[in-house]
Amino acid sequence: MMNRKVFSLFLIILIFLSQLFSQEDDLLKLVEDIEKSGKNREYVFATWKAYRLGNAQTTETVKKNHLEYRILHRFGNVADANKTLNQIAHTAFGLDAANDIRMSLEYGITNDITIALGRSRVNELVDLSAKWRFLKQTTDFKIPVSIALFSSMGYTTMSPDRLYANVAVKNFPTREAHRINYVTQLIIASKLNSWLSLELLPTWLHRNFIVQTFNPNTGREDGNDYPILGIAGRIKLSHRVTFFADYFYNFHPYFKDNPNVFMPLSVGFEIETGGHVFTLFFANNSAIVENNFLVSTTDTWSKAQIKFSFCISRTFSLKKE
Repeated sequence: MMNRKVFSLFLIILIFLSQLFSQEDDLLKLVEDIEKSGKNREYVFATWKAYRLGNAQTTETVKKNHLEYRILHRFGNVADANKTLNQIAHTAFGLDAANDIRMSLEYGITNDITIALGRSRVNELVDLSAKWRFLKQTTDFKIPVSIALFSSMGYTTMSPDRLYANVAVKNFPTREAHRINYVTQLIIASKLNSWLSLELLPTWLHRNFIVQTFNPNTGREDGNDYPILGIAGRIKLSHRVTFFADYFYNFHPYFKDNPNVFMPLSVGFEIETGGHVFTLFFANNSAIVENNFLVSTTDTWSKAQIKFSFCISRTFSLKKE
């Protein structure tokens, strides 16, 4: 059951949205009025440079009939307060270790609807996702935000021995549904000016199967459902370079004052060169995809347990000439 903090969170989000659109009767009427007006509405361009930042999704989608191929690589810890300098140097400050590698394909069905298929090393997770941007910000700020809905289903291909490795007593049947988890996100973004963009990401994650675990400080048990809020922002440094940061907070009681799990934070840079976008950043979470890192981050920035990551993407046009 969600606690009062969770209800308060979503109430704040609803109030925020209602204030944004207080000039109109409701959101649907606003969209209908725009369509009926016959005026050429100018939409904000390039709120973000890419489909995602470090950890956070953005409201950007892949153009219609275009295919984007992405490779995201996460190395080991650059440093670690629990290890000596010599121990860290033996791994070339994390470059010898590959914590996670993800390859994905994103295809634009329309300019506002994208479907994607990816595979991650962590948990051998295959994820199928979709993103629908159903509202776009206008330059006159009569529509002050862009809003997209993102949903992902993850399926682990791990062997049963690995899947149930941490189960003390397996007295229940093996089920295919135990391999599946789900993430749903509402992405609310605004390009405030030519150099600053911000977004909120209210998120819900559900895991069909968990191993019974307790918070050693509070005694609270881990659960299947997690209400999470992400925040992200970027600052444009030049025509081709931006600085960004994103952070996710998990409201489940199990995560409060838990010394074994932490909130994921990433900071980095995006560099655009022609048809490529390079993302270079640091993060404390080992896993890459939301279905994994939102509930499994065991390292923390406070102990310098941060990992270098990079992402390279290339877009191909599949339009018929």
